[in-house]
Amino acid sequence: MKIEIYEMKDRYEALFNDSRDAIFITTWEGKCLDANPAFLTLFGYSRSEMIGKINVRELYAHPADRELLQRRMEEAHSVKDYAVTLRKKDGCEIKCLLTATVRVEGDGGIAGYQGIIRDVSAQERAERALREREAHYRAMVEAFDGLIYICSRDYRVEFMNRHFIERTGRDATGELCYKALHDLDEVCPWCVNDRVFRGETVRWEVMSPKDHRWYYIVNTPIYHENGTLSKQSLLLDITDRKLMEEAVKEASEKIKVFAYSVSHDLKSPAISSHGFAERLLKNYGDLLDEKGKRYCRYIAGACRQMVALLDDINIYISAKESPLNLQPLDVKEVLQSVRREFSHFLKRRGIRWREPQQMPAIHGDRMSLVRVIRNLVDNALKYGGGGLSEIIIEYKKTDGHHILSVRDNGIGIEAEEAEELFGLFKRRQNASSIQGTGLGLAIVKEIARRHQGDAWMSSEPEGGAAFHVSFSRALSPLR
Repeated sequence: MKIEIYEMKDRYEALFNDSRDAIFITTWEGKCLDANPAFLTLFGYSRSEMIGKINVRELYAHPADRELLQRRMEEAHSVKDYAVTLRKKDGCEIKCLLTATVRVEGDGGIAGYQGIIRDVSAQERAERALREREAHYRAMVEAFDGLIYICSRDYRVEFMNRHFIERTGRDATGELCYKALHDLDEVCPWCVNDRVFRGETVRWEVMSPKDHRWYYIVNTPIYHENGTLSKQSLLLDITDRKLMEEAVKEASEKIKVFAYSVSHDLKSPAISSHGFAERLLKNYGDLLDEKGKRYCRYIAGACRQMVALLDDINIYISAKESPLNLQPLDVKEVLQSVRREFSHFLKRRGIRWREPQQMPAIHGDRMSLVRVIRNLVDNALKYGGGGLSEIIIEYKKTDGHHILSVRDNGIGIEAEEAEELFGLFKRRQNASSIQGTGLGLAIVKEIARRHQGDAWMSSEPEGGAAFHVSFSRALSPLR
């Protein structure tokens, strides 16, 4: 019997000393008789400072709590939980949950108290932060200029924001969402509930068959502590934006047709004027003095410039509007084609052409890539100056793009001028004597944009310029 008592005592002491909860035992007056290591650590006292010297009641931060809790424990005579604020040795106050009871003597009198203290400050802070986040969320939801509702997995409306209630004329909380919101007898085909309840966030635009308005919808899952899921739907009315997009598209089509028409109507007289000026100079040149001959050449040159400008306008419109025929492209073959086109100028000026031995196949529109390389090479030939002796084609690959570069060792370009060159009708400041339309680099920029890339220029430290264009590696042939 004694052995069993000793074993029980040993187990009790082990539980008492090893517990992570702060455990204490006091006299009826509140003087501490025993406290486990967790208690001493929590309040910052040593065992010699606490045992037999500290009255546990002195740990209460608010004196009124002392008498109230003592009276409740004496009345209950059973284990109870009490929320209390206690003070540590350093004066810091902590929120605690006190699980306490009285110790009764053999005659039924109160010998003292014993209890367990758990620090719930972190939990209380977390709960307060959660309440604050919920308040912020509700404030944000009510301020959102759109419609928000939440439904459960069985399609019952759990929440509707004020705008939704005003739009529908009533609060449909607790009702079937597809019946209350869309007046349907089954689940809405556009609600994508299965995907959301698998944890996906789904975004799309749809026209509601009920009010024939366009909505941008974001469906997101909401996870609850009990493991269940709800679906939150944010609906933003984008009908006005859709109407504006249609109007812009229609206006764009009209402008494109107008531009093609004007281009055609202007090109014919420009070609005719050029022909007449050339014929005048050829057939009646002996009747003209040098000034007259010079005027004929000016007229012919201006007509050629007008025709070139109209051609580039058409090319720019085509680069911006025409559908892309995406396919695997042999870049080496494209480079050789452009090189043959400029071979006469390269040979006459003694300009070396260098390109990589190996080039990967990339996906893109072939005509677009030809225009890019052609425009960049033409740009180097026109503006490289008399010292231009080399044009270098380079390639590199990044995580997301193929990058083609055309470098030259010509006169170069000032860095502050580089970005403007890609604008419409922008030309170099020193290019007044060089024929050009100011659309070549704008066409390159637009082609790059449509291939989900970009175009830019960099100055070379040793002189010259480098123009770069990127095509997205994510492009693939249309199926």
